Amino acid sequence: MEPDLTLVRHLKAKGRFEEAQAQLQQWLAEDPANPRLLWEMAVLLDNRNKEADAVLYYQQAIELGLDRMHLADAYLGWGSSLRVIGRYSESRQVLERGIAEFPHHAGLKVFHALTLWTLANYGDALGELLEVIVKTGADETLEPYRATLAYYRDHWRDRS
Repeated sequence: MEPDLTLVRHLKAKGRFEEAQAQLQQWLAEDPANPRLLWEMAVLLDNRNKEADAVLYYQQAIELGLDRMHLADAYLGWGSSLRVIGRYSESRQVLERGIAEFPHHAGLKVFHALTLWTLANYGDALGELLEVIVKTGADETLEPYRATLAYYRDHWRDRS
């Protein structure tokens, strides 16, 4: 039976992160292979700037079959946390796995672009960001420039 996560959400909303973490640890002690609890712990740690600790929880949650509703966010969190702690190549691999599974998820692509930038792959990072803007940019001020941005996305390599 899945624990009622309302308590954890309430504690987090009140800034009582240690208590929320203690509750999750208690539930994980009882059910250590619960992907949803692992994901909740990963997110909590990530939000507390404990990315190094969050990485394993994200990885385990995904490997143990996290539900599809939270899976893209888990890939994003895992890849982002890896980048923050300096594990750039792993970050790229994780985010690419996420993009392969969720090819239309703009957040995954943006965080992938951040990793590419960190790896000094500036052109591909820019191209990926332009792709996200062209496909998902809802701001009406972008509309007159959408074709131009699409051109730059497709031809940035032409410039030396």
